[in-house]
Amino acid sequence: MDIVLNPMILLATLLVAGYASLFHLWTGRSRRDLLLFLIAAALGFALGQWVGRSLQLDILRIGHLYTLEATLASLLALFLVKILNL
Repeated sequence: MDIVLNPMILLATLLVAGYASLFHLWTGRSRRDLLLFLIAAALGFALGQWVGRSLQLDILRIGHLYTLEATLASLLALFLVKILNL
């Protein structure tokens, strides 16, 4: 049984985990913060992907992954979580 992983999903997962981990190294204190940052980064990344797909912007697009828009939305979500002290 061969398991095939979509490269876009793999790249998105790696980027989300990287953004959340770096943000946690910079501002986090506990494992709860890391989990919260992972969720926020994933939701922001998905929102940014949706915005990029809706606007059809091709800036820093890798395949079907709208990297710039997804990264900006992910970072915005991370800062929003930090500001709201969730």
